[in-house]
Amino acid sequence: MTIEKIYSTPIYYSICDNKNDIQKELEDCILEKIEFKMKDGWGKTHYLSDISFSENFIQKYQLKKLETEIIFHVKKYLKDINFLKDIDFQISSSWASLFQRDNYGHIHNHGYADISGVYYFKTNNFDGDLFFQSPNPYLDTSLIYEHLSVPWEHKPIEGKLLLFPGWLRHGIKTNQTDNTRISISFNIIFDRHHV
Repeated sequence: MTIEKIYSTPIYYSICDNKNDIQKELEDCILEKIEFKMKDGWGKTHYLSDISFSENFIQKYQLKKLETEIIFHVKKYLKDINFLKDIDFQISSSWASLFQRDNYGHIHNHGYADISGVYYFKTNNFDGDLFFQSPNPYLDTSLIYEHLSVPWEHKPIEGKLLLFPGWLRHGIKTNQTDNTRISISFNIIFDRHHV
């Protein structure tokens, strides 16, 4: 007897081999150059490096070590999901997020992005888990499947990189510690002209 779990949602994560160099690169950037602000209309969610989302944080501050690591892991992710076409992709947008006590991330998706991701720069592992909602809106309509629709939580760890489909709804649980949690989020898009 076999159960086939079809239509899976591939979530990829890895601790970066180049973690120490990336942490140093980000430390030099974040501690010296970034003024975090809250976005009007969002309430006390969290602080952002760019409330307009019009800048590309990684590109603007020339974070080459982080960019190289992201590209490496995107290629591994594509291989793992058996996407073998040789198509150009780019980091289309990126930003830093800062969470202090009582800050959280509302449930959202990244719309147009083919792949979205996050890199954890500063965390104590207990200052706000990332959680994903089920992409199947019908699981909770059934008594026997509703337990499969509960949000899936992922603990932040410094140096960890996550990749997931941009359409997947997710949020960040409330930081209930006195630690300041900082992460870098990014979106990847593929060149559709060469498909």
